[in-house]
Amino acid sequence: MSKSGRPLSVLHLLDAAAKDRTDLVLADFSAEQVRWAVRAGLGPWLRRCTARDAAAPASPLWPLVHGADLTGRVIAAEQLDATAEILDACDGHAAPLTLLKGISVAEQYYPEPHLRVMGDIDLLVDVDALPDVRARLLGLGYRDESTYPPEFYLGHHHLQPLFHPRRRVWVELHWTLFPPTGRMGSERAFTLESVLAERRASTFRGRPVYRLSDELQLVYLAAHWAYGLNLERAMVGMLDVARLLTSSTPLHWARILEWIPASRTSSHVCLMLTYLARRGLVDLDPELLRQVIRRQRSFGRTTLQAIHAVIDRYVVGGCEFGTLMSERNVGILWDALLSPGPPARNVLTMGWNLLPSRSWLTRALGVRP
Repeated sequence: MSKSGRPLSVLHLLDAAAKDRTDLVLADFSAEQVRWAVRAGLGPWLRRCTARDAAAPASPLWPLVHGADLTGRVIAAEQLDATAEILDACDGHAAPLTLLKGISVAEQYYPEPHLRVMGDIDLLVDVDALPDVRARLLGLGYRDESTYPPEFYLGHHHLQPLFHPRRRVWVELHWTLFPPTGRMGSERAFTLESVLAERRASTFRGRPVYRLSDELQLVYLAAHWAYGLNLERAMVGMLDVARLLTSSTPLHWARILEWIPASRTSSHVCLMLTYLARRGLVDLDPELLRQVIRRQRSFGRTTLQAIHAVIDRYVVGGCEFGTLMSERNVGILWDALLSPGPPARNVLTMGWNLLPSRSWLTRALGVRP
């Protein structure tokens, strides 16, 4: 227990991870919180942030925490080796590939790559080079593997995922950041021209690569987090942005503000930055936050507080869903409140979408069709 006699919130772990502090005490967290942190991808961070806790190895939860850290190290080593192998296979046959999301930020903003848990390796490839790069991955032993038919990927922003059966590594070859015909693909920040202009030359284990500029990285991470919210992995996305803000050089905020006026992206960036700042995970200029809030149309004060509460309860707290706040209803609330406004209309849309469907009423009343 903490000094207050109550278990610490997982928010305290997020704060320690954002600032790379190692002064947490494992016994200050309940068993449920430890299990949720591990399940949510923060197990390696829990190990690191309790490094100065001499009593931690005696805890019955220590095998879970230590095991998550070791597993993370093994998986990350395989993913990093696989990335180097892919870059070598493509060297001289395609322009340098652009590292996206986890495989990029793990080296950029994290003290150790395994602390950033990754599901797959995301690589942005020049569209003309996609067939050749895919062929070279097939030559390395990767194979197409997806639950969706090949036709699904014709208008998608990446090819069918590739899986290496020996390495147990997944790779997605992107040609843009979001589906070009979808709600996000036409956003100013994510046009192909904008993305190409924001690539920055870098290296990965001595090999030439591109990474997105810190500014586009922040906007992309926030948009990807909010648009495709995965409650079980959402804290990883939040930590990406917190680590970026505490680890990178000063950002050109004017460029970010130019990209996001009155768009879905502005709502995503607003939600991410206001939550991180108001929960004390990052230190941002209040005037900057006011400018970000003014550029979005989705939230009023009440609806922003409401969606912050959803993050507190289901993303950070890991609470189970109930009858009223079911997983379906939380998803409806999230999508409706994040629509590009105005807030009153979003609330009405949410209420309408939360009404039971005819099929649900039929099942609930036991009426035979």
